[in-house]
Amino acid sequence: MKKCITLLMLLISSTVLYSQDEEQLYVLETPTTWKTEIFTFPIGFAQDITYEGFEDARFPEGWNKEDSPNFWSYVFAWSINSNKELTENELETNLQIYFDGLMNAKGNTTALFIRKIDSVGVSQFIGKIKTTDAFFTKKPLTFNVVVDTYYCQLQKKVILIFRFSPKAFESSVWNTLKEAKLRTDSCKS
Repeated sequence: MKKCITLLMLLISSTVLYSQDEEQLYVLETPTTWKTEIFTFPIGFAQDITYEGFEDARFPEGWNKEDSPNFWSYVFAWSINSNKELTENELETNLQIYFDGLMNAKGNTTALFIRKIDSVGVSQFIGKIKTTDAFFTKKPLTFNVVVDTYYCQLQKKVILIFRFSPKAFESSVWNTLKEAKLRTDSCKS
């Protein structure tokens, strides 16, 4: 059954790749245990997100296995052409669109975030996303989410780093998610 699901996911990924105009989606094994996906905006399953830029997603080993401590835990970064600060409302709306499309949830995704600003003015959003797991369990799924945002002076882009997991924030998976190497890392201040 797991092989069938994996094959189905690869077919879906191939269809998404075919439906996109340019170099937009790659699923590959990196030299580590992390799997990688690269999208450029507009993302095929979330066309209403109007950013220009790209998404770099990383998935730790076991992210797709229900019995793994990393199940449905992953990180992605958006590097977007923008110079304005992101609001909670904008983040919530974009993630509702994103997960409605990804999970085929048809308006059933909810997102709620609070914003914190650290001592040097960097914004961080902490919240939850409730949706349905369309890939594995077919059951309701709640993600805990941390979003770090900063402006990359070098590239003149806003960088958003999203970390998702259904595990509590005290879980060791959050340390694992911090280990992901992203294309936006070269821009960190």
